[in-house]
Amino acid sequence: MLERIVKRVPMRNPRALSRTIMEMVAEGELSQGMRMPTVREVAGALGMSPAGVAAAWRELVDWRVLETKRRGGTTVLGPALPRRATRYDVMMKASEGIPLNLGHLTPDKSILPPLDRAFAAALRDARVHDAAPAPISEMLREAVEPNWPFQPGFMMATHGGIAAAELALQTSVRPGDRVIVDSPTVSRILDILESLGARAVPVTYREGGPDLGELRKALAMRPAAFVYQPVGNHPTGWSVTPDWIRQAADLLAEAHMPIIELVQAPLMHAQPWLSLGTRLPRIVVHVHAYNFFTGTDLRVGVVGGSDYYIDRMWQKLTFSSGWVSRILQNALAFQLTDPGALNSLRTYVETCRQRHGTMLDSLGRVGFTLPRTDGPTIWLPVPDEYVVTNQLSSRGIVVHPGSYFSPAPLASDHVLINGAALGGGHDMVAEAIGSIISGMFRRSSEIIDL
Repeated sequence: MLERIVKRVPMRNPRALSRTIMEMVAEGELSQGMRMPTVREVAGALGMSPAGVAAAWRELVDWRVLETKRRGGTTVLGPALPRRATRYDVMMKASEGIPLNLGHLTPDKSILPPLDRAFAAALRDARVHDAAPAPISEMLREAVEPNWPFQPGFMMATHGGIAAAELALQTSVRPGDRVIVDSPTVSRILDILESLGARAVPVTYREGGPDLGELRKALAMRPAAFVYQPVGNHPTGWSVTPDWIRQAADLLAEAHMPIIELVQAPLMHAQPWLSLGTRLPRIVVHVHAYNFFTGTDLRVGVVGGSDYYIDRMWQKLTFSSGWVSRILQNALAFQLTDPGALNSLRTYVETCRQRHGTMLDSLGRVGFTLPRTDGPTIWLPVPDEYVVTNQLSSRGIVVHPGSYFSPAPLASDHVLINGAALGGGHDMVAEAIGSIISGMFRRSSEIIDL
């Protein structure tokens, strides 16, 4: 085996070695269960340092091609499989055929502001169909920059907020890197990190912001990035405070990594300007997602902040013509600036806030004491998240278990509810949840009595 590896490796460096092993496994030359030579044996045969071979082995372990056990050596697991958005796939499948979906953070299309005037206005831009791409259209920049939480060095449009976060991570993170994440967090962020072969380091999001003590310990691990939600954490709904910004900025003052701030529904919140970019603009990548207010077919996000990190994101997009159509950008700009469109948008936001408040009130009547957040999400504590989600599904209601939103077990079980998704029947949903939990406690009591 060692002789075959030596013949195949084109260059004596970690990346060439890991790529060669991947190819040999994919082609069946190294089959599942085969025991690999030791790091020192490979290093000696290739004339590489043991540290270089160990780096290649770590990358292969991250990609699940090899498995290393402390006393069992290193064995072949199999070909590198295409990375899948596991949580996203499971959540989408869980909602198939279910009439009432309260789990996804998607807008109720029946109350979304109309888009016909927005697209008509967007088409009047003289630069439509201009062959020269721009990171952000003039109309969109003029619409969002005055309300940005700090003066951005670079701004660009992306195909949604998650796409911006993914692009920021792709351009800064390598397999095996550690990335700090708020916990709980957006499930798609965890899928993205797994696809990159990165390791999520959770920092508990408490009321007021991610735990500063945990953040300090996580920084000692030399992470490659920090991803968190300063405003309207999904799924808890909590936001950071000005005092948290001050203390966290002191902790991060010497950081040499991007701080990626994702705001999923900026227009829902009373204080959307909270950002570490007010103190650390050189390393903050601040992202606003707008599709909750425009619908899934006008999926445009805006990222602004560090010119160094966002320029890298823009350069990556230019390889594949992945920039956002000016028509889409300008349609969003119209929705954010035209007086009539703004009135419709304000009505929509107020309706979402009222629905969220009504859902909280209904849950309160069946015994839940919950914080009054801006919404749209509700983070509901339950005795067993899987019992609740499964029984609600059998009644035609989708909510998602809290474990989908954390890379590590949470201290207690929760389910996620989109509090703005429901136009009526809030008491019915709350009573269904209450009856399921009452039944769980009743059965538990009966078991104890036995």
